Amino acid sequence: MNLETNQLVKKAKTTEIEIFVINKVKEYRIKLGYKKRQLSLELRLAHNHVYKIESPKYTTKYNLNQLNELAKIFGCTIADFMPKPYVETDTIEEYMELHPRIKAKYEQQQRELDEKMRKKEEEKERKKKEKAAAKAKTKAKKK
Repeated sequence: MNLETNQLVKKAKTTEIEIFVINKVKEYRIKLGYKKRQLSLELRLAHNHVYKIESPKYTTKYNLNQLNELAKIFGCTIADFMPKPYVETDTIEEYMELHPRIKAKYEQQQRELDEKMRKKEEEKERKKKEKAAAKAKTKAKKK
């Protein structure tokens, strides 16, 4: 990720892949002569929706349904809006850093899962020890 893209990512709460998609749609829009307002209306959205998506001031982004319709409008595939083969940045980590509440929720779930697994392992060990003790007790009675 270059410095300009990195600054845009932080400023707009947008990941590198989201920026790539937005720029690719913008490229098609300009190439085919669509105005932002015209494209917004083609997508049956508010007249300023595409403006908000293309502006770094807003966190608005295209969803998959909109990308599907854009592919129809532009006569391309949804894949044409995606990087080939992918962006190098860890976009999940990037997304989590941009959305601290989601990151905190994920981390809480992970701690709960770790605790559950630890308790399960402790229970397994306890039963194993009880079984060994019962076996030793039975063996001792036979002598």
